[in-house]
Amino acid sequence: MATVIVNVQLFLLIAVVWVLQTQIIYPIERTLLDPSWVEVASTLFLPAGFKVIIAVIMGWMAAPAILLSTTFGMWLHTDDLLFSSHFAVESTVSLYIPILLIRFLKGGDQGVDTTKESMSLFRTAVVVTVIAAMLNAFFSTVLYGTAAPLGIWLHFLIGDLLGTITVVGLVVMFRQSIYLWIAQRLSR
Repeated sequence: MATVIVNVQLFLLIAVVWVLQTQIIYPIERTLLDPSWVEVASTLFLPAGFKVIIAVIMGWMAAPAILLSTTFGMWLHTDDLLFSSHFAVESTVSLYIPILLIRFLKGGDQGVDTTKESMSLFRTAVVVTVIAAMLNAFFSTVLYGTAAPLGIWLHFLIGDLLGTITVVGLVVMFRQSIYLWIAQRLSR
């Protein structure tokens, strides 16, 4: 039951970030930057940062919240539920492949010890973000063919990296409060 409650809370957190992204950040970017550039992907994509941090810290336990919140967020952005669902699956798979590879390299199921070394979280998040953004762009190109914009990998990479670096910075600043919140939720 604790896992379900945590997933609902994570879904709500990421959903709020998606609303912030679609209602505030995208309009600001369209005003300040070339609209054709940000039409493909944001240059500061905060949902990617939240998804990466949550997936790195919580592993598979957070996958349902990440999948459903990505579906919701893409639906907000595109008004196309079928496309949003496909993209959410592709994006979630792209996110968990590098996490699985890192855990494999570390010798199994052990994750990143983020309580002792904040740089470990930062390095892991950056590696996961780079690989996930490239996989996401690759899968988008494979699935949507010529409908996928040229240079999509660069759009995904820039937005995801800047979003992740921003979120990691915030997480590192507030990590004690975050860990306390997670521990309280998991102990219920």
